[in-house]
Amino acid sequence: MATFAPELPVTPRESFASDLAGMGSFFLDPAGAAKRVHTKWFWLGPLIVFSIVSGIASYLMMPLMQHVLEIAPLPEGASPEQYQKGIQMTLLFMRIFMYAAPVYCLIIYACEAGILAGASAVMGIKAKFGQLFNLVAGCSLIPLLGAIAALVIVKARGDISTTAELKPAMGLDIFLGEGTNKFLVAFLGYFTVFELWWIVMMVLVFSAAFAVKKGKAFAAILPLIVLSIVFKLLGAAFQR
Repeated sequence: MATFAPELPVTPRESFASDLAGMGSFFLDPAGAAKRVHTKWFWLGPLIVFSIVSGIASYLMMPLMQHVLEIAPLPEGASPEQYQKGIQMTLLFMRIFMYAAPVYCLIIYACEAGILAGASAVMGIKAKFGQLFNLVAGCSLIPLLGAIAALVIVKARGDISTTAELKPAMGLDIFLGEGTNKFLVAFLGYFTVFELWWIVMMVLVFSAAFAVKKGKAFAAILPLIVLSIVFKLLGAAFQR
């Protein structure tokens, strides 16, 4: 009697178009996003999108930044010529960032994936660097929405006169009044809807992609959260 082997499920062929379509799963579909984590070139789509959007955002912010700097009072001990050179340097750095966005994104993705790889190794989670690179690239689209929302808020305000107005409160710092300790503002400012959304999706996608419990997934990404808060606090230290 002839026997027949069970038919194996057909895995859809990977393509750049399907990867682009799969980027949306990183917003609300952890199971679908987990599949993209295991594809080879998925990170390329988020990199392109992030670079284009961040570049456009920088371009739109440059006139606002220039306006704020030009109407600001001269720093103590600086001549008008020195201050004008400082403005030009600031705008130059913004242009460099705008054009170098893909390189900047790659560095950030690599650093985050490296940290996750180290945490995974310590915790005994079998996760490859390339897979983690895909994970952080896909989830980076969530805070990108936050940057777009911040830009919309700044544009809607109309006349901007201070650098503080270029960074609208979008986290728990929205409940703080003027004169609040800047480090407390920075700490609470980290907890925006978009950052919390990013944390949730990172945990859920990590858990689904590497078949670990959600608590263990959270422990693996915790170093990234702590580092982000530390950088927020360091930024506050350089504020006046």
